[in-house]
Amino acid sequence: MFEDLAPEEVLAAVAGADFGVHEPIDIMGGKHIDAIAALERVVRVAQARIVEQVDALHALRWSTGPSLEGDPSLTVAAESALARGMSPTAGRSMLATAVLLRSMPVLREAFGQGRVSEGIVRAVVRVVRDLDVDTVAAVDGALEGRLDGVSAPRAGELARTAVVEHDVEAAATREKVARAEQYVSYWDEPDGVGTLIVHGPAEQLVGIRQALQVHADRLRARGDERDRGQIMVNTLFERTTGIETVAGPEIELSVLMPIEALQGQPVAAELAGHGPISPQLAAELVDGAHQTWFRRLFTDPTGSLAGLDRTRRCFTGTLASWIRTRDHHRCRQPSCGCRIRDIDHIRPHRNGGPTTQDNGQGLCRLSNLVKELPGWHVAREPGGTVRWTTPTGHTYDAPPPTPHRRT
Repeated sequence: MFEDLAPEEVLAAVAGADFGVHEPIDIMGGKHIDAIAALERVVRVAQARIVEQVDALHALRWSTGPSLEGDPSLTVAAESALARGMSPTAGRSMLATAVLLRSMPVLREAFGQGRVSEGIVRAVVRVVRDLDVDTVAAVDGALEGRLDGVSAPRAGELARTAVVEHDVEAAATREKVARAEQYVSYWDEPDGVGTLIVHGPAEQLVGIRQALQVHADRLRARGDERDRGQIMVNTLFERTTGIETVAGPEIELSVLMPIEALQGQPVAAELAGHGPISPQLAAELVDGAHQTWFRRLFTDPTGSLAGLDRTRRCFTGTLASWIRTRDHHRCRQPSCGCRIRDIDHIRPHRNGGPTTQDNGQGLCRLSNLVKELPGWHVAREPGGTVRWTTPTGHTYDAPPPTPHRRT
């Protein structure tokens, strides 16, 4: 229905289309499917155009590089990300995609025509982002005509296959280096749960998962009433810590509570390093622990913590812990949701900025670097809003952290 329209014509055509059932053949709503497919093509083309604009901005900044201080790439990534409501880390990824697509005409054309999604482009770019130009060009050529209709994971697999087939020895060397990079990280989620991320050799991680699955299936066959996932997580915890989950872990809790908690009012707690939890869950964790260090930080009705040393040079101790908790352990740069790595002076200490809770903010490492780039300005506005001004003069506001109190 909309297949022959140019992307810029689709929005108007969909808005003016009559989706009423006029033909028996369309009783199942085929016109709606046509519209969805056409709009998806528009989205893809728009995303490709965004990447083109990022690339053009990057080229412009580099052409005037001698007159600028700092890293043009980082400031372009950060400004582009803010314009899209994204984190600076996502901005760097977007910039890397823009730069790589210069040498990938097959992928760039498919993206620009809306034949592949941004997810597919990211999956391919993730594979080739650290490779030499010749390998990138070889992969791009190998993917011609093979990406239409495939999923993002499959596109990544096709790209990895092309990389190995282009230079087997180089691929083996890269694998050796990549397998040496191993880490464990954690992401909090709503309702008192989180995700543990383990990055390491594939066969070890696959082996861990299979062992947990086999153990869970064995216990289930013997009548264990827990579901498979519960058994796997409990077993992983027990084998890692040596503590049986039925006995309760030995934990240290730092829980923030509004002052209303002293009056018995129902208020949300916050578990440090995770985020908001119900007071019931906080109590269960404390009651179920063999030995618990339970520290509560109470806030006044404005959501502030009082009685702290205001003369320190660095944010340390209780003040640093409070700012992390107040900022919900998430970077305060607008649109950034990365974990806090640095406690930053909003007004720099070198310019007379005090080491106080009002002049402190939690930032991720990259946002802290961006803040110091030439042309960037960050200031605290009345009411607690922090305003970020970019080199182009655009402004983005970070609202005050949500007070830890009953609403």
